[in-house]
Amino acid sequence: MSSFPRILIAAVLTTVLLALGASQAMAQGPPKPGPGGDAPGAGSDPGSPLQQKPSKTAIRLGGLHHGDLTVGNRIEVRGTLRPYVDNQRVTVVLNRGKQTAKRKTIAVEPKRGNGDVGEFEFSKRLIKPGRYNVEAFHVETGILGGSKATSQRFHIRYPDPGLGDSGDTIKIFNSLLGDLGYVNDEGATYDEATARAVLAFHKVNKQSLTDHASSGMFKTIARGGGGYHLKHPEGGHHVETDLSRQVMVLANGDRVDEIYTISSGKSTTPTILGKFNFYWKQPGTNDHGMVNSVYFLGGYATHGYADVPNYPASHGCLRSPIPDSLHIYNWIDIGDAIYVYH
Repeated sequence: MSSFPRILIAAVLTTVLLALGASQAMAQGPPKPGPGGDAPGAGSDPGSPLQQKPSKTAIRLGGLHHGDLTVGNRIEVRGTLRPYVDNQRVTVVLNRGKQTAKRKTIAVEPKRGNGDVGEFEFSKRLIKPGRYNVEAFHVETGILGGSKATSQRFHIRYPDPGLGDSGDTIKIFNSLLGDLGYVNDEGATYDEATARAVLAFHKVNKQSLTDHASSGMFKTIARGGGGYHLKHPEGGHHVETDLSRQVMVLANGDRVDEIYTISSGKSTTPTILGKFNFYWKQPGTNDHGMVNSVYFLGGYATHGYADVPNYPASHGCLRSPIPDSLHIYNWIDIGDAIYVYH
């Protein structure tokens, strides 16, 4: 046989064998995955997305006493996010009633000694009354799902301050009084200056004439209540004296600067009513025991005096406690108006 026929037969046989092999492979189906889950010889796709993990957020509150927070203390929030994943953040929301009192987004850090858990912290000093609670939530990312935690509700507790008490809570109390214009030294002690400010508050709000505060009063001033409403906001730098409540108010336009307890003229020598202007200042103590006097009509003046009861007792002047008199004297300018009314 010649070489050509041999070559032709070999080519035909090769073609037949290849066709048979392909037919068997199709009948067997695709290759089965290996032990690692990939088909034999196959590698992982670097462009495929990572599977998102579910998350869990939890919080606990610190600083509470019997479920409430003492005024001026900090509410301490400590939280966890599971599992820990790099570059995650949690938003903490402090609610006061239906309003947001504070909102802060915080980076989650790995917990010391347990790198599988993330942790975060938040704190806030609270003074205003209300029903509070805390929420913390993680917004889902490509690799970690969203989750949320909500705390129990709590309120602010206000003590009953009294003469001689001291500490941070009293300093807050004094500062709140000062913010409303009730003059005191705004220190950390409930002293005689605080007592006079408390008495002035009770007079303004037509309450019992005592220099002892209550938790209710503390709560009122903590929300900004209990101040004085001026009758003459058009008066510029002026003084208002309400004889029915036995208080004197120093004001700049429509803003109350300072409020003092006073004693005005008794029924037989009443204080004159109306609008007047201060015309003379007499420093020190005069022959009548009047201290740091500022006159507004004839012998009518505002001045310090040793005896300042809670009722009208003067000969027509406006008496103030001697410790308050110098400040009143320095505050008033010649020409300032004074409005005296019931």
